[in-house]
Amino acid sequence: MANRRMKPAQVLTLIRKLARQHGLTIEELPKRGKGSHRIFALADTEGKEVGRFGLTGYARDLSWKVLDSTEGSLAHLFGEKWTEGR
Repeated sequence: MANRRMKPAQVLTLIRKLARQHGLTIEELPKRGKGSHRIFALADTEGKEVGRFGLTGYARDLSWKVLDSTEGSLAHLFGEKWTEGR
């Protein structure tokens, strides 16, 4: 579980940084989100999708539910509690 609230831009920046460190690429899936919600996919060097997560497009902090969901959906790639201490 995340230890502090973050804005969507902060989470996306953190995920991009970790993805580069793990040799992954990130891509927004067009027309997959609803309204201001955006869906992203992480792919390995072969182009195979290895993870997927969603974020809101709002400028305010993410809800705990969305932040926990994002952290949980990428835990198999970045390790448990990858949002803490960053």
